[in-house]
Amino acid sequence: MIRRAYVARAAAWLHALGILATGLLLSTASAAQNARPNIIFLLTDDQRDNSLGAMGHPFVKTPHLDALLRNSVRFRNAYAPTPVCSPSRVSYFTGLTERVHGVGFSSSYELTEAQWERTYPALLRRAGYYTGFVGKFGVEYYTFRGGAAAKFDYWWGHDGWTRFLPKDTAGPSTKPYHRAKADIITPIMGEAMSEFLDRAPAGRPFCLSVSFNVPHGSQTSSMHTGYPEWSRMTRPANENPALKGTPFYDTLYRDIGLRIPEETGTAPDRLIPRFILDQDKGRNTTYGYNYDRATNREHHIRYYQTITGLDHVIGGLLADLKRRGLDQNTVILFGSDHGLIMGEYGMGGKELLLDLSAKIPSFIHDPRTPRDQRGRTLDHLVSGIDYTRTMLDYAGVSAPAEMEGRSLRPLVEGNTTGWRDELHLESLFSLRDNPFQEGIRTARWKYIRMYDGVNQFLEKHVDFRGRAPEFELLFDLAADPGERTNLAATEPEVATMAEGDKGGMSAAVRGLRLTRTSVRRVTCLQ
Repeated sequence: MIRRAYVARAAAWLHALGILATGLLLSTASAAQNARPNIIFLLTDDQRDNSLGAMGHPFVKTPHLDALLRNSVRFRNAYAPTPVCSPSRVSYFTGLTERVHGVGFSSSYELTEAQWERTYPALLRRAGYYTGFVGKFGVEYYTFRGGAAAKFDYWWGHDGWTRFLPKDTAGPSTKPYHRAKADIITPIMGEAMSEFLDRAPAGRPFCLSVSFNVPHGSQTSSMHTGYPEWSRMTRPANENPALKGTPFYDTLYRDIGLRIPEETGTAPDRLIPRFILDQDKGRNTTYGYNYDRATNREHHIRYYQTITGLDHVIGGLLADLKRRGLDQNTVILFGSDHGLIMGEYGMGGKELLLDLSAKIPSFIHDPRTPRDQRGRTLDHLVSGIDYTRTMLDYAGVSAPAEMEGRSLRPLVEGNTTGWRDELHLESLFSLRDNPFQEGIRTARWKYIRMYDGVNQFLEKHVDFRGRAPEFELLFDLAADPGERTNLAATEPEVATMAEGDKGGMSAAVRGLRLTRTSVRRVTCLQ
């Protein structure tokens, strides 16, 4: 089976590698390190696509990221590996889809030491890179829990979910930040990035992974905890004296006539019916602030405030790189673990393969790229697992044979031919009555099929061969970019469109209905 084959291969590879191979890698790295760029991977939490000013957002202020984006290559059709926190982060580390690495909130598996040794931080470290991690580790289920810090040369991070003001509590996810000068979590991340750069050895390439906590709901809700219903954001965050007078978290966006989605507070089961997803079984309480119009508006204000605060800290990082003379040899990748539904469709949260939940803001900045190649926006289909191979490619490190995804470096450098024309999507999160989901996205179409989920699933539960889906969604993105009209319920129309679409529809619908995607995923490592 797929995970067993992968884990067994990883363990055998780790045993064979040994001390000698590690020494050889370091020796090779030492000879070539001056030619290799530094790498910084900036990962946000719950940040939906188009949520930067330069991406067309109508009011959010992100001047530093906007300037960086204008000198980068943006991927307009980029999708999270899976739209759920833990498995998405494992996918970024490993370059594997959830069905292959097997780790997530709903599965029965944990990330092993052998698996970790084939992640990009481990591979780069053995290849001579000075590696660092800052912020939310987010894996949650791993056999070496408590030992993540030892996997990096520099660590200032945490398991679980911290608070926006971490010094206010003394839990395991907040105590690591009590030594910081700043009080708010995002500026603390800025301190950590600066400290990493202080400690990075001169003449040795580095890879810094920064996992920001914002704009996740655990952060926006904990901006003000001084009343009973603080988790639902029923009162303005700037009632908290700690936020009064701050440039980003006091009055910003409170007086601009901010508009929330019209569907907020309406019946949430019009698109996805209750029999396949009953939102009364946890979804509308976990994300309750997005099911009520008053609290949804407060959530929007806090959400975009934290993005502007994030932008300010990243601006500090960019200035620091320039001051140190590192800006011309540092590649920066920007992405998010997934997006977020914020009242659209009458609901909130992530986990679903709808674009608002599954698409991410995505761009790569390589200062060595010719100026005429910068500032481009590409429509190519991109997955978060492409980031893993991309970082290894920039470092000149070979990817393990089982690693999925493709390097984005050719696209950044202007070679856009031969790219994929379809992208596999999946979400195996089954808590809160969420169904198993898999889908495919082409330039024009998106098809999603759903199956009743199983908590603590095993490999056999996510092998859908020969199993009819319980529910299907089909969107014509050219006519319906907001994904509001489900064409899967109108079989005659689908058949008619398929005949006239020169194969585009058949790749998305006919192929999946022959279980093509499941077969490809389940057998890929056998």
